[in-house]
Amino acid sequence: MGLAILGIAFYHAPFIIHNYWLELFHDTLNCGVDLFLFLSGIGACHSIARRGGCGYLRQRADRLLPGLFLFLIPWSVYMFFHGYMNGRELLGSVTLLGWWLGSPIQLNWYFSAVWAFFLLAVPVYALFWRVRFPVLLWTALLIVSWALALLCPLDYLMTAVARLPIFLFGMLLGTWEQRGFRHTGILRTVLILMIPVGIQLVIAVNWYGGGYYHGYQYGFWWYPYAFLIPGWAVLVSDLASLLGKSRVFSILAKPIRWCGESSAEILMIHVGVYKAIMYTRHFRNRIWICILLGCAALGCLYHYLLLPFLRARLRSFCTFLAERY
Repeated sequence: MGLAILGIAFYHAPFIIHNYWLELFHDTLNCGVDLFLFLSGIGACHSIARRGGCGYLRQRADRLLPGLFLFLIPWSVYMFFHGYMNGRELLGSVTLLGWWLGSPIQLNWYFSAVWAFFLLAVPVYALFWRVRFPVLLWTALLIVSWALALLCPLDYLMTAVARLPIFLFGMLLGTWEQRGFRHTGILRTVLILMIPVGIQLVIAVNWYGGGYYHGYQYGFWWYPYAFLIPGWAVLVSDLASLLGKSRVFSILAKPIRWCGESSAEILMIHVGVYKAIMYTRHFRNRIWICILLGCAALGCLYHYLLLPFLRARLRSFCTFLAERY
């Protein structure tokens, strides 16, 4: 998760790059979001199994909403008074519904889409456990998601809709894990062999024209990552387990682990900062790197210092209301 959020932060920074392959690498770092969704799909299965559907949604809300709204509301007001949003877009922003209701000028599509995916996870998980062959249900859900992509009237919604397969794939693997899937060796091999397929698809979409049109009209821009991300997650996990015995690696990995645990806070801060300045300021690459690292540091401080304080005060306030009324 730490590598994913740092990759997303690098992707959003408008670096000046003159080398095609470096630019291609930079432009594909947005696949960090797909890693988020893949791992979220797996995590949703285990969380729902432990807490139940309502408990899972409460846990997600408690984890994300307090910190998000504390940042989102002032940011939205700032954007409104500086002329970047109108009243309807402001309302859509603070309710997290703007992206779905035709207002693409929001903090980020991810915060709107992920809540739809969280709500979807509860009935999908129940369906996975009711059917005999979850992979057949998963295939049917993929067909439905592709149909939605083809019928979707708003191109920018493809950013979210076309990410649904990777979330569903994570849920499929989470369900298999809980059911005691026996062919893990074969599955790992298949996922790793899918990596070069995903890389070739990414290059094809970016190299042979029409990538932009097909990406936002039919979702092809994002589907290559569905081949790439699961195997990449397996390799990174194996590498981390192998190197985890090294004390030096453990020390060097701590900042990345902190970023992973603070990923939601880093995402909202760096997206908010970038959108507030990138359209009106033109910086050199080294300045953007400093901004990127500063946003990561602020996100970690926000997660480890401010949020525990806010949650404690919120619980005290709720206890006070319950005792008084």
